[in-house]
Amino acid sequence: IRADAAATYTTAGVKAILDSRPTDKLYEILPNYLYRAGAEVVWRTSNWGEPPVHIEKYQNPEALLERYPHADPAYDGILFEGLKDEILSSGKSKVLLIIHTSISHGPAYNKRYPAEFEHFTPVCNTVEMAKADHDELMNSYDNTIIYTDYLLSEAIKQLEELPKEWESCLMYVSDHGESLGEGNLFMHGVPISIAPREQIEIPFLVWTSEGSRDVKTLDKVGQYHVFHSVMSFLGAESEVFDEKMNIFASGR
Repeated sequence: IRADAAATYTTAGVKAILDSRPTDKLYEILPNYLYRAGAEVVWRTSNWGEPPVHIEKYQNPEALLERYPHADPAYDGILFEGLKDEILSSGKSKVLLIIHTSISHGPAYNKRYPAEFEHFTPVCNTVEMAKADHDELMNSYDNTIIYTDYLLSEAIKQLEELPKEWESCLMYVSDHGESLGEGNLFMHGVPISIAPREQIEIPFLVWTSEGSRDVKTLDKVGQYHVFHSVMSFLGAESEVFDEKMNIFASGR
């Protein structure tokens, strides 16, 4: 499915992922709403830029290191530690676990993954991206994608170990795209009206457990689809819910 970001910088992109629609008015973002409604909500992050998150379980790498001392807080793998146990121990029938990574966040892409994920070499070792060798810069960035792919696969493995009668889902969505020298542009942040496609087009990946929901046949989705799709999957109700923005077909 093709997906576009609503903005080219983190604060606006994350807000769009968590909000029900484009608006500058007061709003209640997805984790706050579900937490207030009684769901178990966990936020794990090594990044920044989210709107105010009013939940009990807000976890950064330092806090997670106390629970998982074997993990390396320098990399985002620590955010994926013990996901299955976190869900099983909640005691709630509805659980939302949000992981806000920084794996492909520049300019030092080569610092975002452990050494064993450096499949493409040589890599870029400078933060002065305009002076970097293009192939080395691409190698560094592609290594972050390999690490991301590995962590997503590990998360899915943990979800597959949940009781078979449970419905579970993994959604992976980026806050914005990234320029790697195309048109002499680097990273992101160009105004959306003139931004190149590299900064607008984003991944939108969905996995659901066996016997769970199917994804509708859609030509294009965006970040605002996340709010309504999560609400639908968890069976939550709200006057702002819009079925047209729900990517899931009806399920159990």
